[in-house]
Amino acid sequence: MEERDAVACLHRRAGFGLASAEMREAVGRGAAAELDRLLDPQGAGGLPADLWNDALLPSDPRDRASKSHAIGQWVDGMVASEQPAVERVAWMWHGHFVSALDKVRVARLMVEQARLFRSAGLGSFRELLRAVTLDPAMLIYLDLRTSTGSEPNENYARELLELFTLGEGRYTEADVQAGARALTGWTFYDLDGGVKFAPRRHDDTPREFLGVDGVHDLDTVLDAVLAHDELAPFIARTVAAELLGSTDDALVAGLAEGFAAGGFDVRSLVRSALQAGLAGGSAPVVLGPVPWFVCARRVTGAQPPMKDVLPLLRSTGQLPMLPPNVAGWPGGPAWFGASSLVARANLAASVAAATPDGEVLAAAQGDDGDLLADVLGLPSVGFGDDSLAALDAATAGRDRLAVALITPEFLIA
Repeated sequence: MEERDAVACLHRRAGFGLASAEMREAVGRGAAAELDRLLDPQGAGGLPADLWNDALLPSDPRDRASKSHAIGQWVDGMVASEQPAVERVAWMWHGHFVSALDKVRVARLMVEQARLFRSAGLGSFRELLRAVTLDPAMLIYLDLRTSTGSEPNENYARELLELFTLGEGRYTEADVQAGARALTGWTFYDLDGGVKFAPRRHDDTPREFLGVDGVHDLDTVLDAVLAHDELAPFIARTVAAELLGSTDDALVAGLAEGFAAGGFDVRSLVRSALQAGLAGGSAPVVLGPVPWFVCARRVTGAQPPMKDVLPLLRSTGQLPMLPPNVAGWPGGPAWFGASSLVARANLAASVAAATPDGEVLAAAQGDDGDLLADVLGLPSVGFGDDSLAALDAATAGRDRLAVALITPEFLIA
């Protein structure tokens, strides 16, 4: 793979693309150096700055402005971030450890969960899983805050095993029941997120869970989950599917082996996955509406009004903090539905309308498809014949740019 193509693929999959000037600088550094920059926060500007104004996030579930602020600031933060891999992995975890604003209701709590994914998403998987379990939004969304020893709720225990760590068929109903009882007693004391453990609400009886005896509380549950043979392959498959578009058995097995041997360090797993991608171990990745929209804004420099953007993102089927169910958003070809594509076309038009004068608009004014592909950060193969025909048919300038942003070459990384 040529150096520019490697850099382009790396940033379109592990980040949100690069504007043309940034691309030239990145190619000069080389793909190996870019991988280091993406995964080393200190080497690329430190940990990401916080995005939200807490004064605009009252603990009032009826406050609609706080919800728009919570969602809009996250989208803007992804666009402006100097740590795109941190944001990209945080977005991955948001679709994996699902909570949703329609049930949580308080925007501040969803913001705290997003902060967790941004700060801890590339660290220890065990620590991330523990923090997610006790996250107030998750305590509400999967009902763990109301689960007691006398009336255990199985929702979180079930999704912990099926969707978050092991996968369907890797556990029994008895495991769900034992896990639910061991996880009882956790709740919180206010809507600002103060979590507490109430011993009187907890069933501390030791039980067998995932083949491990003596499991009786949160930490012994986590120990049993991380000791399970399917944990590493399940998370490795999740990362490979998200960043490489591949769940090839041999690829996943290799990633899983390294993940387990490295103490379940997410940063090392992501690095290994991206290295495999640079070595050719990947398949096309259909960008979901949010990563695609963020990429479109980053490469064009556009800042369309958020009040117009959020309804359109909702129409695409992917609005941050509002996944459709506990399984998260669908992926791949599911994003090619008619209504989602129409909404993307409208978003593309809003991006094109807000694109400032510069290289991108100048390229869209001309008829050089290769140049337009280049300034949009696409690999050197550029646009295919069908896309070139659509671009030729569009009016030069912003209309042509809008078409370029919804071509298969821009939608698929």
